[in-house]
Amino acid sequence: MRGQGLVLLAAALGFGYGGGQLALTLVGQRAPPPAPVQIGAALAAVEKAASDPMPEDWPAVFDPYVPDPPKAQTPPKKVESYRLVGLVADGAAGWAILQASDGDRIVRKGDRLIGGETVLAIEGEGVRIERDGEPVLIAFEETREEMFNRIVGGAAVETETVLPVSAFAGRDMRRVLGRAGSIRMISPNGGRGDLVPEILWVREGQLYDLIGLQRGDVVLRVNGYSVSDPETLENAKAILDESDEFAVEILREGQRRTITVRIMGRG
Repeated sequence: MRGQGLVLLAAALGFGYGGGQLALTLVGQRAPPPAPVQIGAALAAVEKAASDPMPEDWPAVFDPYVPDPPKAQTPPKKVESYRLVGLVADGAAGWAILQASDGDRIVRKGDRLIGGETVLAIEGEGVRIERDGEPVLIAFEETREEMFNRIVGGAAVETETVLPVSAFAGRDMRRVLGRAGSIRMISPNGGRGDLVPEILWVREGQLYDLIGLQRGDVVLRVNGYSVSDPETLENAKAILDESDEFAVEILREGQRRTITVRIMGRG
């Protein structure tokens, strides 16, 4: 038994020595590192192997910047022009006829006009409107002939005149009277009594002018009917149908006068 133990010890020593030598041999024979890669040669080889040549200039990622064209300036809003044709100044019940680009139109306080303006009031001097937040007065346009007649007309009055029936033609009497001029309702007795129309403006060649009325005349009666209500004037056609002649009683410069009007050409 002792001899077998010595043999095993010798064998172990020999194996350990041989294993150590084998390990030293393997370490001493490690493979050498690879040669470094040449980048330029590698890229040249890739270009040569590619089917299509590589582009010298790459396309832009985004489209070129093109500034927006300048916006066209918005043309200024055209200011509507109005012409006062006639009016009845009777407080809140007053009305007027204004001429604009869309024709003639009867307006009252609170109405909105074609240009966006609002009617503030119907006054004896004209129609007051609101434009861009500011009050504007639309007054009558006076021609040179009308101004001359007003200044040098004098107090001479024809007590009788002849009118063609066509002078009363129109869609309605309101428009006929509106084109004839303008009135306002006043009380001739120092502010007491019924209101009657005072002629503020007369259009040459129209009904008031043809009758013989003048600026400042106060109309008291038409054919015996009181004209304390403007509707009486608007319904004048019904009054005229009763006769081919009618009388207009007026107050001019403190004196009562009567103008007799004869209608010719009635069929």
